[in-house]
Amino acid sequence: MDTSSPALAPDSPAPVVAVVDDDALTRRLVRHWLEQQGFAVSEHESAGSVLAHGGPFAVACVDLGLGDIDGRELIRHLVAADPRLPVIVITADRETDTAVTAMRSGAYDYVTKPLARDRLVQSVRNALERRRLIEQVSRLEDELGVSRAFASIIGQAPALKQLLAQVQRILDSDVAVCLLGESGTGKELVARAIHDGGRRRAGSFVALNCASIPQSLQESELFGHERGAFTGAVAMRRGCFELARTGTLFLDEVGEMSPATQAALLRALQERVIRRVGGTVEIPVDVRIVCATHRDLALAVEQGRFREDLYYRLVVYPIRVPPLRERREDVPALIGHFLRKHRADVGREIFRVAPEAVEAMVRHSWPGNVRELGNVVHRAMLSCDGDEMRLSDLPAELRMLVLGPPPRPSAPPPAAPAFPSPAVTIGAADEIVEMRELEARAIRHAIRATGGNVAQAAKRLGIGRATIYRRLEELGGDKPKGP
Repeated sequence: MDTSSPALAPDSPAPVVAVVDDDALTRRLVRHWLEQQGFAVSEHESAGSVLAHGGPFAVACVDLGLGDIDGRELIRHLVAADPRLPVIVITADRETDTAVTAMRSGAYDYVTKPLARDRLVQSVRNALERRRLIEQVSRLEDELGVSRAFASIIGQAPALKQLLAQVQRILDSDVAVCLLGESGTGKELVARAIHDGGRRRAGSFVALNCASIPQSLQESELFGHERGAFTGAVAMRRGCFELARTGTLFLDEVGEMSPATQAALLRALQERVIRRVGGTVEIPVDVRIVCATHRDLALAVEQGRFREDLYYRLVVYPIRVPPLRERREDVPALIGHFLRKHRADVGREIFRVAPEAVEAMVRHSWPGNVRELGNVVHRAMLSCDGDEMRLSDLPAELRMLVLGPPPRPSAPPPAAPAFPSPAVTIGAADEIVEMRELEARAIRHAIRATGGNVAQAAKRLGIGRATIYRRLEELGGDKPKGP
């Protein structure tokens, strides 16, 4: 067996191995073997010594027969402090039951006395490699968790990239985050990304919309209530703080919180404890707070509608969520997302969106932001007859962005003369036709001649496709079904 050198990176610091044994000769022998292989060794003659030292250690070699604390109990302490720490048991007992008991306490491996150099060194090497693999898997899981969290936020616009960069910085922190932005921009989506990509993702994500809860019930929703606390409280109920324990509590529209609830929330954040409505027991809380509002909280503080001390507790790390009009280049990708999202409800797939329809949706200002876009796409899918969404499937206000405003109503035609007028043969050589009618005839003829291909008809006429659609809209004619 080759024990000439450990599997260490060239410039990495030597892994520290804790050797805990009340026999000085054994400690010196193990130290000599491990230092020959490039490991650093931290010697301890008792459990109290290694617990006082605290580490960090890469591996621990622990004798079961310690004088002050049983070796199995020490293993439980070490693993509780560092769950990734591999512990190798050193024991003079060759009974299998002893080894099994040690492994159940959290040990990784065991070696028996008298110690064999190669066996001990190889066990330490294996333990170190196992720890490295665990840490590598953990890093990959963290990266995957961040990728999954961000996958729900669609777009590549600079404003969105700046938002995601801000979110990335605070994923491994518990700093209070305040999301600022208009309604419909996706603030709850960002809050979920903060939770799913952060270190609290194993806990629950609990959202509370303060604007949707009557002020008289806000404290009960946040902190819970005891049975009989008020009329209708027929049973004890846990609030959002307790439900989100070890996770994230998202307070949406926090600016709508009543003054009494603001005071109670401030106390909970300061003391890290809550008390259910009607209760007397203080309950410790462990949550991350993410809040959101579409209002100007700083102005609300100036006007006395929001507590200044609570403001500074909540708005520690403000993040602005941009409106959709500032990221128009993301509209096509969002259209595709909503086509996939709503296909189950519509009962069929829409595979294509006409360029004119995309252009109209890109031009629109979207005062309702992403939420409004999703509703428009859903409605257009229900209106669509085939597998392609056309401009005609969109609301009139969006069609106007491409076709222009409808023509003004023309003056009523003059009254018919009392005497009969001579018949006029359409197409006669001396016929005088209005320019609008000539243009309409030319467009219809070009569409027929190209088999309904609007793009080819527009090219041969020397005009744009949008002009053809606009003229046909004005004339009230049937829309061609070609591209």
